[in-house]
Amino acid sequence: MPARSVRRFEYAFDLLAVLVLKELRVRYKRTVLGYAWSLVQPMAFAAVYYVVFKQFIRIDTGDVDYTLFLVCGLFAWQWFSNGVVSSTMALVGNGPLITKVSFPRVYAVLSGFMNDLVHYLLATPVVLGFVFAFGYRPHLSWLWLLPLLLLIQGALVLGLSLLFATLNLFLRDLERLVSIGTLMLFHLTPVVYPATIIPDRFLTWMSLNPMFGLTLGWRDALLYGRIDAATLGVAAAGAAVSLAVGATVFFRLQARFAEVV
Repeated sequence: MPARSVRRFEYAFDLLAVLVLKELRVRYKRTVLGYAWSLVQPMAFAAVYYVVFKQFIRIDTGDVDYTLFLVCGLFAWQWFSNGVVSSTMALVGNGPLITKVSFPRVYAVLSGFMNDLVHYLLATPVVLGFVFAFGYRPHLSWLWLLPLLLLIQGALVLGLSLLFATLNLFLRDLERLVSIGTLMLFHLTPVVYPATIIPDRFLTWMSLNPMFGLTLGWRDALLYGRIDAATLGVAAAGAAVSLAVGATVFFRLQARFAEVV
C-alpha cells in the first residue's frame, strides 16, 4: 500500500476515533452513573414490563422465564431504537463540521452509529450473565450466530441512520416522526410478548419488519443456539435494502448539506 494511502487511512481512522470519543463525552458529561445508564434504561423498562405483562396480563412464554425473555429482546431493541432516533440529529448537530469541505460528512453519522454499537457490545456481558444465571449454557454456534446477528442489525441501523440523518436536514419534523414511528414499531415487534400470540392473519405482515426477525434471532441464538433461517433471511434482506437506500440518499444529497445545515 502506498505511503500516501496509509497516511490517509491513519488520518481517517484517527478522525473517526476522535468523533466517537466526543460523542461518548457529550453523552456522559456531568452524569454520575456514566456508562451504567446504558444498562439502567433497558433494565428499568424490563422491570415495568415484567409487572404489567407477567403479573397483570400473565403472558405465557413457555419454558423461558419472563425476565430472561425480556432481557434477551430489550437490549437489542434498545440498540436499534437509540441508534435510529439519535441519528436524526447527527448532521444537524455537527453543523460547523459539515460546512468544512475537507470533513468527510459520513463521519458525523458513523461516529454516532459506532457509539451506540460500543454501548451494545459493552452491555452484552450483562445479557450473557442473565442467560447463565437462569441455567442456560454457552453454545458453539454462538461463534457464528452472534456475529451474524450483529452484522445484520448493524447494517439495518446504519442504513436507517444515513437515511434519517440526511432527510432531517431537509425536513426537520422528521426527528419527531422517527420517534413516534420507532415507538409504534416497538409494539409491533415481539420484544415484550412472544410471537406465538400473534394471529396468523397479522403474522406475515408483521414479520416483514426486520426487527421482528432480529428479535427472535437474538433470543433463539442466546437461549438455544439456533435461529430460524427464513425469518432471519427476511431481516437480512430488509437490512440490505436499508443500507443501500440510506447510502444512496446520503451520498447523492451530501453536496447540498452545507446549504441547508
